[in-house]
Amino acid sequence: MEVVQFKFKWVDAQGKEPGLFSKKGMLSGDSLTLDGQELPANTLVGNEQWGNRFALIEPGQDGEAEHRTIAVTEGADNLRPALNRAHSKQEAHRRREQLQKQGRGGAYHEAECPHCHATLDLTDFPRTPQVYCWFCNTITTIDSPDGVPRAESAYRLCEECGMYSKPRRFTIFYFYFLLVIYGFSSRETWRCPACMRPEAWKMLFGNLLFVLGVPVALVQLFRSYGGTDIGSLYGGLDAANLKARKGNLEGAIQQYRKILENHEAAVGVKYNIGMAFLHKNDRENAARTLEYALEDCSNFRPAAVVLANCYEATGETAQLEALKQLWSEEEQAAHEAESQAEAG
Repeated sequence: MEVVQFKFKWVDAQGKEPGLFSKKGMLSGDSLTLDGQELPANTLVGNEQWGNRFALIEPGQDGEAEHRTIAVTEGADNLRPALNRAHSKQEAHRRREQLQKQGRGGAYHEAECPHCHATLDLTDFPRTPQVYCWFCNTITTIDSPDGVPRAESAYRLCEECGMYSKPRRFTIFYFYFLLVIYGFSSRETWRCPACMRPEAWKMLFGNLLFVLGVPVALVQLFRSYGGTDIGSLYGGLDAANLKARKGNLEGAIQQYRKILENHEAAVGVKYNIGMAFLHKNDRENAARTLEYALEDCSNFRPAAVVLANCYEATGETAQLEALKQLWSEEEQAAHEAESQAEAG
């Protein structure tokens, strides 16, 4: 039985973490203990892709779910994947039982994410060379003669630009001094290096007057330019994404094609090509590209969402209904799992 110990603070309604000292918490199998109070493990869910905030969902007296938030001050990196493993296993078990009751037990199909080891329910999805983990938001090549590339786990959609890239943790820091008043503001952000460059330049010029923030700005500026993926798994992806966002469709596609020459299955790269067509308001070519992308990874939810919007805009009703039917079954199973989890 997997046991994860961590420390946390309660988060108040204003999003602050009152108090100096952290409390003890422990996740053990299906049991969660917070400051001596024992709860079912499925009451705790991660509500951020990165960071230390977790949502606590408990059934209230009136049947409505009560929401609270904790900030994990120590052990968040271990807690999040452990929660993913526990929750996904429970959801998969419920889905398998549901299909067995419907007489469709043989249709159940699952895979394990090699990065976070969550159980992925792939029932009714076509078998494809790649699989998407919606718990850790990574794409994995499961049908590759060379095995699973380890560097693949670092790639995902950038929260800033929405394109498949290699996001990194950056610090945004400003120091100010006004007569007798001085202080600083600092926060962390996850984004691809290309998205960080404008912010890094802004931070450099904003800190020039008071000097103290300049070293931090220079470090982030260097990381945003030195953090490209040249020579890595998808070399040149950063440059291609920049061209796509600037409207240079021909240059972007040419760069993407060079990447695809070395990767026959690459749903993330093909997704970016579809997004590049959308930047030019070319929904028909975007739809064809996204269809091609889903042949690499049939359960890549971001591509399916954008493809549905393209079908709706182009009036391809038959394709839209077929897509909705596939994903409605998946969404219904997820909704039922969440409802049962909230019911305890």
